[in-house]
Amino acid sequence: MKRPSAIYSLIWVCIVAFASMHTAYAHPFHLCVGQMQWNGASKVWEVSLRLHPQDLENAMSATNDATPSSKRVSIDDSDFAELAMGYINKEFFLRKTPKAMDSKELEAILRSESKPVEDSADVSVQKLDKQNEVRSTARWVGMEQERGWLWLHFEMPEPSHDERVEKLWLVHRVLLEHVEKQENTIAVLPVGSPKFSLQFQAGNNFREFRRVEK
Repeated sequence: MKRPSAIYSLIWVCIVAFASMHTAYAHPFHLCVGQMQWNGASKVWEVSLRLHPQDLENAMSATNDATPSSKRVSIDDSDFAELAMGYINKEFFLRKTPKAMDSKELEAILRSESKPVEDSADVSVQKLDKQNEVRSTARWVGMEQERGWLWLHFEMPEPSHDERVEKLWLVHRVLLEHVEKQENTIAVLPVGSPKFSLQFQAGNNFREFRRVEK
């Protein structure tokens, strides 16, 4: 077989380089896929989310407190784990509500909770404590990079709730407010129940969460 000419070799190299650059800097797919698996021994959901690191850095930088000394968030920062959990706990959590509350009422509450709290530290602490009674708080486990993607791993306990009078919702707003046409999907693997998946988009960023999806 004849070896390709130098010009064809050069064209091929350029195509590969362009494709790699396009994937790294202007990727056409804005997806966050993930998995939640229930650990019956530790009573937590083990969560893994796969997303583009640049999208996450952009979203975290945009939501980071704006101060003159603020710098762009990077996955290479020494405090990235802390910053990432701060972001995740605002955008990904389980929340319980009274069973009579409908989705429109919950949406109004979530918007209210997303607003900046008052300057008073005491008020902020009281508000956080109240939220923690009804919503989960994630704990960092680790991260890993794979072929241009970033995996975030964390644990999330399920808020104590009475299914007779309360509902549980999964809120998944990760990147939805900062990336155009972002779509999120997560597979849920309960113990003793069939696995199912949930999808989230802008304007549809929370879903009722049941161990057995009907």
